Amino acid sequence: MTTMNPPAPATPAVPVTPGTRAARRRQRFARSWTPVDRTLLQVEDLHVEFRTRDGVARAINGVSFELHQDETLAVLGESGSGKSVTAQAVMGILDTPPAFVTGGAVKYCGTDLLTLDENVMQTVRGAEISMIFQDALSSLNPVFTVGWQIAEMFRVHRGMNRRDAEEQAVRLMERVRIPAARERVHNYPHQFSGGMRQRIMIAMAIALDPHVLIADEPTTALDVTVQAQIMELLKELQAESHMGLILITHDLGVVADVADRIAVMYAGRLVEKADVFDLYRDPAHPYTLGLLESIPRLDQQGERLNAIGGLPPNLTRIPAGCPFHPRCRFGTDVCRVGEPPALLDVGRGRRVACHHYDQVLGRGLLEADQRSEEGTR
Repeated sequence: MTTMNPPAPATPAVPVTPGTRAARRRQRFARSWTPVDRTLLQVEDLHVEFRTRDGVARAINGVSFELHQDETLAVLGESGSGKSVTAQAVMGILDTPPAFVTGGAVKYCGTDLLTLDENVMQTVRGAEISMIFQDALSSLNPVFTVGWQIAEMFRVHRGMNRRDAEEQAVRLMERVRIPAARERVHNYPHQFSGGMRQRIMIAMAIALDPHVLIADEPTTALDVTVQAQIMELLKELQAESHMGLILITHDLGVVADVADRIAVMYAGRLVEKADVFDLYRDPAHPYTLGLLESIPRLDQQGERLNAIGGLPPNLTRIPAGCPFHPRCRFGTDVCRVGEPPALLDVGRGRRVACHHYDQVLGRGLLEADQRSEEGTR
């Protein structure tokens, strides 16, 4: 597929017909988007809270990151750390109420999406920024064929007639390597395996050649072989279109081979941002170190698996100081009072929010060497 740098929306393979009223309205509010110095997306000091009967849950507390063309950013963290809420805030699909964006900016090609009219945002979703949701089975409508659901993107956004849109659906199913796509385009979601449903979700997400793709747990509930196939497919699609990819997951093993940079989240905050090689080789935050230590290793056969003790904090009652201090083995009195530590630049493009990062740096290398020595005895 031919692309431009900076990328421009791909020309449909078939002519666009006048289409529906919704398609004409999207064309009316459509605009051109150009990356600023190859930067596609900038999230700046984002705050999101959920106002419930039990109190205000501060789900996102000052998250900032950027995404460039051809780059894969992995967002890691336990369930409840705020990964998916961040993605939904970027897409502008949070339900209000109970969710409220109380601060910050989400800039796409230099324009703050949070300030745009909903009519303009409808031209951004799908065409410019698209998302693969967690559970493919529940995300697909069981009463419509998969071909109809993929083709809807072209009918609504591009104004194609049904026959041309279905032809595009077949093309996309073939692109994500669904066997016998033309024969299966009229099948329903329940007639596909989990891996094939995930491929259909990917086909829907890339239908309009978005420049930013957010993949929220794209390998959940899939076996290891299918996980590898899905990740390889995403990597190939990114290489074809030069899009930026945000990969949300709690599985560090999934992103090791595909991510360029990693952002680690805990209790709605970013606690570490680093190049993938630096972070895996030598983490700087105790939480990142704990996540890496919890990965099963081949040289630990018969040994007790490491785990991070305790539970993530209740977001309606986040403790003072560093939110990770109740579970941290490096914690001291300074970690338990005042404001959470800010992200500090500790060199090599790495930023970490920890008072004792100097005690953590080198720990990963040291403990890896100790395991290696014990294995040779």
